[in-house]
Amino acid sequence: MAVRKAISEDLLQAVQVLEEVKAHMLNEGIDQWDQEYPNKMVMAEDIEKEEGFVYEEEGDLLAYMALNEWCDEEYNDLSWKTPEPFIVIHRLFVKPSAQGKGISSKMIRFAEQYALEHQYQSIRFDAFSLNDTANAVYLKKGYELVGTVRFRKGIFNCYEKATERRD
Repeated sequence: MAVRKAISEDLLQAVQVLEEVKAHMLNEGIDQWDQEYPNKMVMAEDIEKEEGFVYEEEGDLLAYMALNEWCDEEYNDLSWKTPEPFIVIHRLFVKPSAQGKGISSKMIRFAEQYALEHQYQSIRFDAFSLNDTANAVYLKKGYELVGTVRFRKGIFNCYEKATERRD
């Protein structure tokens, strides 16, 4: 029961979970992800660059995310609160049958610890504005809404949280 760096052997199971998540979100009326993004190719690149992370329990991959310094150019139009360097969470998802069990919180805590250990000033990411559950989780975790951007699928809320130094 831990978050760890994804390896190439995780890719097929991660893609399978992603497809379950996409179907579940569509059932919930959230048209956020599709065949174009995210997909197997994007996740394979995450893993190859050692930027993919998974949460696994008893051999079952239950969650996935990518952490890196890359952000869409739309981020440049926002008034971020903290200086660089920052890290960005991408493609955070939890298997539908495992949702509501605190796994996304564990993934976020891992990202926060990773940011602290690697001396990032903050964590940034975006969430689909119509995904009420995700947005509520981020606000509850202390992330601040910085603004919104428009991507292919609509409006996305952008969040930021400064890393907490314990000197």
